[in-house]
Amino acid sequence: MEKFSVLIVGGGPSGMFCALRLAEAGVRGIAIAERNDRAGKKLSATGNGQGNITNENMSAAHYFSTTGSAERVLQKFGKEDLLRSLQELGGLFFADERGRVYPASRQAASVTDLLRFALARRGVKILTQTKISCVSFEGGAFVAEAEQGKYVAEKLVLACGGKASPHFGSDGCGYRLAEAFGHTCTKLSPSLVQLKTDKSLIRGLKGIRTDCEVWVLREKRELCRYRGDVLFTDYGVSGDAIFRASAFALEGDVLKIDFLPQFTYDIVLRILQNKCENYPYMSAEDLLRCVMNSAIGRNLLRVCDLPHEAKSADIKSRLAALVRAAKGFSLPLTGSAGFENAQVTKGGVRMDELDETMMSKKQKGLYLIGELVDIDGECG
Repeated sequence: MEKFSVLIVGGGPSGMFCALRLAEAGVRGIAIAERNDRAGKKLSATGNGQGNITNENMSAAHYFSTTGSAERVLQKFGKEDLLRSLQELGGLFFADERGRVYPASRQAASVTDLLRFALARRGVKILTQTKISCVSFEGGAFVAEAEQGKYVAEKLVLACGGKASPHFGSDGCGYRLAEAFGHTCTKLSPSLVQLKTDKSLIRGLKGIRTDCEVWVLREKRELCRYRGDVLFTDYGVSGDAIFRASAFALEGDVLKIDFLPQFTYDIVLRILQNKCENYPYMSAEDLLRCVMNSAIGRNLLRVCDLPHEAKSADIKSRLAALVRAAKGFSLPLTGSAGFENAQVTKGGVRMDELDETMMSKKQKGLYLIGELVDIDGECG
């Protein structure tokens, strides 16, 4: 039975950084129990493998919770603190046009390596392939059980992650460990994930990627609005704008897409009307050339019940409806691609069950951090 001053369950970014901060503060006898064969496996895949670690515009306004706020955490350790710590470890970082901060290497694995090197240098023990199945508080200490045996610690940190991307080891087991101490969870749902839609409305668009503005409606009420890439798939939509909108979307909502966000309705309508007058015998399909992606144009004609081969003069009276579809294409949502494909989990252990240091109000010496708790952020 090994004994530690602090046992951290979970070797993801929150667990690794927690261990590093404790070691820097002079704490000794720190161990990380990681179920995978190495720590930081999910961290190495962030930002499409490029390592989007934070954003220049990071603030509590970009994080969501139904039971608390990220404000108090960000005040104690914000973007500047994170970058300063990583730079002191030997990394170089830069921000792109959207404020997303990446390592100069553009390799997420290099950020993981920075943390691994630092943890090894400071004597933090990483117990790989160690899945903690049970935790308890006995005789004034925490006891964690795994196949390898029992571990005893003065303090216990649960940093097990959520349910998103279970192939990285985050299968939701942390919620059960938290519940052993009386904690409760909010409703869990996948976020930063592809959305499933009515497939009949996007037939023929698979593989098309385009810059759009999207918004989600629930009972005609707008929940969010984002500008970015939309990628059409065989089951629905993906892309940056969709990942961001997915934090708000539920089955039964309506996704609206503006295929021409840089132009007003009046400008688009005027261009098409002039084209109709100049080329009265042009086909409806050709009328939309150099206005939008050809496949999207054909799809809009189909959805608006306008034949591709119809003469432009014959559809002039229908142009207003066509432009409305281009500027507000409606896609009923039928669900999402699930936790298996999600980047993060929405919901988690209630924030109001934790104090300002993230320590449990139900068990002294127990801390819950990272994706396990009820806070999730916007994509990027």
